[in-house]
Amino acid sequence: MKSQIGLIFIGLLSALYANESYYKGGKLVELQNMHISKSVNGSYVDYFKNKQGHKIGVTDDILVQCKDGVSCSKLLNKFNLINYSKLTDKIFIIKIKDYDNIFSISRKLFESGDVEFAHPNFIQEKRKR
Repeated sequence: MKSQIGLIFIGLLSALYANESYYKGGKLVELQNMHISKSVNGSYVDYFKNKQGHKIGVTDDILVQCKDGVSCSKLLNKFNLINYSKLTDKIFIIKIKDYDNIFSISRKLFESGDVEFAHPNFIQEKRKR
């Protein structure tokens, strides 16, 4: 019984301090959830901290740039991502309804091998130099 309670406690702690990750330049980058959320200009923003300790806001959007010769529309439809708009010929912004999966969706898009980048839309707060 005590071991079961201990496992449950460890599971709750790991969920509380869980890290999220995304690919930047082909390398996995870890972020630590700060458990601070707010609404900014009609978008949901959750705040994370990078390894340097900088606070980074993550919106409910994913930015994607497909590789040359890849149809982004077809790729996004393949992943059942239908709520998107085109920013440029190659860059799309996807509105994510299931915010809890924003990091896993962006990783899966990148891991498909069909995109140059796929990551949550980040907001950094202004800092004095």
